[in-house]
Amino acid sequence: MSRIALPLLALSLLPGAWASEDPWEDDWGDDWGEETVSPWLPVSGFVEGAAGYRLQSDGAGLPRQTLGEARARVETGYRSETLTGDLRADLRYDDVVEGWQLDIRELTVGFGLGDHIDMKIGRQVLTWGTGDFLFLNDLYPKDWQAFFTGQDDEFLKAPVNAVKASYFGKYANLDLAWMPRFESDNYLNGERLSFYDPRAGAPVAPGFDVDEPSDDALAARLFGQRGRMEWALYGYWGYTGSPEAIDAQGQPQFSRLNAYGASVMLPLGPGLFNLEGVVQDIQPQQGGSPGQPADKLMLLAGYQMELITNLTLGLQYQLEHLRDYSDWLASQPLPEYAMDQNRHLTTVRLDYRAMQEKLTLSLFSFYSPSDQDFYLRPQANYRLDDHWSFAAGFNLLGGQEDHTFFARLSDNSNGWVRVRYSY
Repeated sequence: MSRIALPLLALSLLPGAWASEDPWEDDWGDDWGEETVSPWLPVSGFVEGAAGYRLQSDGAGLPRQTLGEARARVETGYRSETLTGDLRADLRYDDVVEGWQLDIRELTVGFGLGDHIDMKIGRQVLTWGTGDFLFLNDLYPKDWQAFFTGQDDEFLKAPVNAVKASYFGKYANLDLAWMPRFESDNYLNGERLSFYDPRAGAPVAPGFDVDEPSDDALAARLFGQRGRMEWALYGYWGYTGSPEAIDAQGQPQFSRLNAYGASVMLPLGPGLFNLEGVVQDIQPQQGGSPGQPADKLMLLAGYQMELITNLTLGLQYQLEHLRDYSDWLASQPLPEYAMDQNRHLTTVRLDYRAMQEKLTLSLFSFYSPSDQDFYLRPQANYRLDDHWSFAAGFNLLGGQEDHTFFARLSDNSNGWVRVRYSY
């Protein structure tokens, strides 16, 4: 099924979207004093310009500019007693790589099946889990190029064509999301951002594009609340979001992935505590693969609280443990550059709001004590009025060794600005 099939199906289900009004319809029986409310929501959106540049030259020869974009957003929706519909579409011009693009972030129709089941069909952004910029059980598509170049945080979570069914029970609720065709992350492929390649011993920008598997994917969440604690169980049957495996010809490829996890979130002291875990099983490829990703056990603990008025703090610790490490290490083409069996990652978020919350200053930092690398995201956002807003910040990456997760992207450290007019 093509990527436009489900959104078009969703649009076709909305009544009266393009039907003309019957001129012979008898309106004389209507109550003249009753005001008719349109089921269509007002049109809103924004126009935004964004620019970003590297803070240093790129070792792979990519241009200094990392972000150059003009974007126009249109949003509207439909609400009736039996049917809902939503549209969010962006027309954008990317001056760095892609040129003109039409991005449909949401085109869905929703309806109920009985008293306990809600359906949502079409292109939509799906998400769950408890992490802040850390995704253990949220294995839906992500746009990492947007994340590392200074686009709004909204764009990190990419849309996907899906059929979502939600069951609401007395003791627990169930979400099922079926994606007729797997859709990958907008991963780092060297087209816009370079990365260090141990085989070349230098940053490279190959600009590769890997064919996505034509199979479907399925995700499930069973969740509920017990007292003040929110709990959830997760499952995912699909593929890795990025092509992490290497085939026999040395080319990147996707690996089939099954994942099973759980999370809890509850108030603790003056703040909120969350705990999440997942087991990720990589399914062997036909004919084997010399560079297959490892099976993983991942754990996440987080805590957030307000330190003082208008200043909030968020802390996270993540453990990424590679299972069957000896066997996996022996299969790697470059074992000396392979990941350690245990990767530790910490994050700190600081958000400060001032000037009647018109100004927000924030810092989000990633630091790995095992890899000894880092990623800092300082930024400032200012809302002038209901229409105009401004944002500026940096993406700063580095580390002790060139091949670790964040250090391999160090030539992409950049500064960026955005200006938005909302209507």
